[in-house]
Amino acid sequence: MATRWGICGAGNISHDFCVALKTLSHEDHQIVAVAARSLESAEKFAKTHGIPKAYGSYQELVKDPNIDVLYIGVLHTHHLQVGLLFLNAGKNVLCEKPFAMNLREVRQLVSAARENNVFLMEAVWSRCFPVYAEVGRLLSESAVGQVKMVKVYFGLPLLDRERATQKEQGGGALMYIGIYCLQFALMVFKGERPESIHATAVLLPSGVDESMVVVLKFSGNRMAVCACTIACDLPNDATICGSKGMIRVAHPMHCPTILELNGKKTEFPLPEPGLPLNFHNSTGLRYEAEEVRRCLLKGLKESIKMSLTDSELLIEIMDEARRQAIMAIRWGICSAGKISHDFTVALKTLPAENHQVLAVAARDLKHAQEFAQKHSVPRSYGSYEELAKDPEIDVVYVGTIHPHHLSVGVLFMNAQKNVLCEKPLAMNLKEVQELIAAAKKNNVFLMEAVWTRFFPVSLEIGRLLSRGDVGEVKVVRADFGVPLTHVQRAVQKELGGGALLDIGIYCIQFVLMVFNGEKPETIQATGVCLDTGVDEAMVVTLKFSGQRLAVCTCTITAELPNEALIVGTKGTIKVPAHMWCPTSLMVNGVETQYPVPEPSLPLNFINSTGMCYEAEEVRLCLLHGLKESSRMSHADSALLAEIMDEAWRQVGVVYSQDSQ
Repeated sequence: MATRWGICGAGNISHDFCVALKTLSHEDHQIVAVAARSLESAEKFAKTHGIPKAYGSYQELVKDPNIDVLYIGVLHTHHLQVGLLFLNAGKNVLCEKPFAMNLREVRQLVSAARENNVFLMEAVWSRCFPVYAEVGRLLSESAVGQVKMVKVYFGLPLLDRERATQKEQGGGALMYIGIYCLQFALMVFKGERPESIHATAVLLPSGVDESMVVVLKFSGNRMAVCACTIACDLPNDATICGSKGMIRVAHPMHCPTILELNGKKTEFPLPEPGLPLNFHNSTGLRYEAEEVRRCLLKGLKESIKMSLTDSELLIEIMDEARRQAIMAIRWGICSAGKISHDFTVALKTLPAENHQVLAVAARDLKHAQEFAQKHSVPRSYGSYEELAKDPEIDVVYVGTIHPHHLSVGVLFMNAQKNVLCEKPLAMNLKEVQELIAAAKKNNVFLMEAVWTRFFPVSLEIGRLLSRGDVGEVKVVRADFGVPLTHVQRAVQKELGGGALLDIGIYCIQFVLMVFNGEKPETIQATGVCLDTGVDEAMVVTLKFSGQRLAVCTCTITAELPNEALIVGTKGTIKVPAHMWCPTSLMVNGVETQYPVPEPSLPLNFINSTGMCYEAEEVRLCLLHGLKESSRMSHADSALLAEIMDEAWRQVGVVYSQDSQ
C-alpha cells in the first residue's frame, strides 16, 4: 500500500518536501494532489513535480477521497485554520513546525485529531534523522554518562525575509528557527518538563524577537542553553556534555549529517535531490514522511518520535519564553469605575500572550472583587497600596478621578511601577511636572492616556501631513461638546470637572498633534462658567508661527458636531464625529473607514475598544526600554497642561490644586 499524499501550499518548503518524497520508493509514497490559494500556482507546482491533480483552494483538496495524509506547508499563522479544516474532514495530517502560534491553538489541533480519530504530527523533521536516532541510542547506553549540560545554537541572516521578521506572518527567531534548539534539548531529556525557564531577547521594531537565549533547568541540576538569531550566522551545532564524555551534532544541527562522539566523527549522508532545493539538506524531509507511513501502517494516531505531548510541551515552553522575552505586559488596574471597565474590555481584544490583566484595586474591596469577577481578573485589592506592592505587575493603568492622579501616580512610580495615567495627567502644569519628575527619579515609564493619538486615523493623519498631501497647514478646527451637566464628575470642581479638563483637552491635544508639539505664540480663551466655578463652555484660539491658527471649542451643555478639520494650501483633512475616538477620515472629500475591534462586554463609552491602541503603544515602549512614548511624550503632556492653565487663568477658573 502506497501512502497517498496531498500537498497543502505551493511554496518553497512544499517544493522541498516533494523532492524529498521522490527519493523514496514510488511503491511506498505517491503525491496525488496539490492545493494553493491560486490555481495557477498549484498548476505550476503540479507540473514541476509531476502531480496529477491541482486545486485552487484547500477546500477542494480536503474533498479528494484518494488522499491518505496531507502535508501542510503554509504560513505559521494559517496552521490552525488549515489543520482544523483537514482534521475535521477526517484527514491524517503532517503539519510543518511550528504546529501553531501558541499552546491554545496546538491544543485545538490535538483535540480535533482525537475527536476525528486521525493521525497528527508536527513536522519537526530533525527528530527523524538518522543522526538523532544515533544520539538516542548513545544516550540510552550512557555513552557519555549522566548528561549535565546541553548547548544548542542556530542563527541565520534572515532579516531580509518578511516571513522571518513580520509578526502577522508568524516571524521571530524563536518561532522560525529557535524551535529546533528547544526541541533538541527536550529530545535529549526525553520530554521532561523543565523546572524553570529563563528567556532574554532582542526585539525588532515589528515586535518579534531578532535574537533570543532560553535557559532551561531540569531536575538533577541539569541545564540546557538554547540561542537563536535571525540577524547573523551562529555555529548551528548542538553539544551534549555528560559526566563521561561529549556528543556533538555538527552544523547544521537541525538537519544533521555528522555526529561526533568524544571527537570521533561519523557521517550519515543524505540522498541526492532530483531537483534544486530551497533549503539545506531538505531531502532529509524523507525521514519524517517515512515515519508517517510507518505510523499509518501500524494504525497509530501519533508518532513516538514527535508525540502530541512533545508538541504541547514545546509550544508551552515557547509561550513562556516569549512571555518573558517578548513580554506579555502584566497590567494592574487602579480603580473599578466605568473607564477602567472599558479599558479592560479593550485589553481583551489584544492577544493574551501580549497583555494580561493580573490585578485590580479599588478603595472598596467589594467593588474590586465584583470587577475582578466580571473581567476574570485573578487578584483584587481593597487599596491602591496593596496593588503597588504586587511584585508581578509591570504597568498600572490609573483610571481614578482627575484630582487623584498625582497622588496615585506618585504612589505607583515610587513603587517602581510603570504607569499609564488617564487624561488629564494631572490638574495643572505643576502637578504634571511632579509626575514626570517621579518617573525620571524612579526610572519608570509614564504616559498620559490620550488615546486619540494612537488610533489608526491619527497615524494616517501624521503620514498625510509628513508627505505634504494637503500642502502647508493654515487652519485647524476642533470641537467637542456633549451634555454632561447631569454628571457630577463633570460639573464639580472638587471632582476635577469642567469642559476643558474633561473633554476640551481632546481638541487642544489634536491641534498640538497636527503642529508637531510646537508651542503656540499666543493663547486666547473665552469661556462661560457654571455656579460651581468650572467652565461650562470654552473657546480657545491658538496662534502659531507662520500665521497659522487653531480654534478649539468645547462645552458640557450641548451637542456639537464633534469634528476636527485640518485646512491646508492644497486640500483638507476632516475627522468626522467622534474626533476623540475616530473611525473614519475624509481627505479631500474621500472617506476611509478604520473600524475598532468588537467588544466582548457592553461598553460605557463609545468606541472604547480603541483604547487597545494606547495599551499596545505602552507594550512596545516597554519592550524597547523606553521611559516615554514619542507619540505622547512628557513634553507633549507638559505643553498641553501649560496651555490649559493659561486658558483657565484667562477665563477665571481656579482649582484648589492651583494654590497648593
